[in-house]
Amino acid sequence: MLPVCFSLIPESPRFYLSKGKDEEALELLKKVAETNGNTMPEEDCHLYEDIDAKVNLLTLFKNPRLIACGLINMFGWFMTSLVYYMLWFSAKYLAGDIYLNAAILGLAELPGRVAAYFLMEKIGRRYTFMTSVGLACVCMFVSIWKNPINVKIMYCIGKALAGSLWAVIYLYSSEMYPTRIRNLGSGIGSAAARVAALIAPFIGDWINVSPYAPYIIVGVLAIICSGVFIFVPETSGKELPQTLEEFDMLFEKKEGGKKDELEQELTSQM
Repeated sequence: MLPVCFSLIPESPRFYLSKGKDEEALELLKKVAETNGNTMPEEDCHLYEDIDAKVNLLTLFKNPRLIACGLINMFGWFMTSLVYYMLWFSAKYLAGDIYLNAAILGLAELPGRVAAYFLMEKIGRRYTFMTSVGLACVCMFVSIWKNPINVKIMYCIGKALAGSLWAVIYLYSSEMYPTRIRNLGSGIGSAAARVAALIAPFIGDWINVSPYAPYIIVGVLAIICSGVFIFVPETSGKELPQTLEEFDMLFEKKEGGKKDELEQELTSQM
């Protein structure tokens, strides 16, 4: 299947630009426009001057705002993974058949992912994430009361919220970073999620030491995570940042995409 996929999927225009193959990039963009039923005006085409600039891990630490967003983004990935896998690995302590419990928890993710799709368009990526992780915190604290039915309900709600968190963090993380370092930023966030997946089983097993410990630990971390995300910019309705300068502009636009478009139109008329 891989050879077939490689033959059908075109190369990235940015890859062509980074290699100095401007004509190939323009031809590919023309094909994309034709596929979408549009025509690409060649006179409006321009290349970013820094398109071939070298980037590495240190690039993420050249801007104070980028550093702050990177750390918060990593924390978001970490908490998403921690909530998800802690619920999975500690599900063996739930009353009832372990296989039925696993099936129910797996299905519980679907409503959260569907709800996240609509909420991200309605209230934005940031508030959807903050709400989901905040409600996950509530589920953790409510699970302290060891009623079997209560715990199962909280686990199902928690898994739905975890599904919502995964849906949001993948999109939010990719929209937050400038194009040149988007893969680096998302990759570091994903690495933080793998660290959380490694320690989640151990946190779940602390239930043998104290029945409240896992829920309190994850709940407190969830509160902190929900709070710090207020400091990252909203990306819903905004163009993806191409450069660090455009990334800084995300912090200057506090309102949604419609207001930004109106401001741009008024500026062009002045």
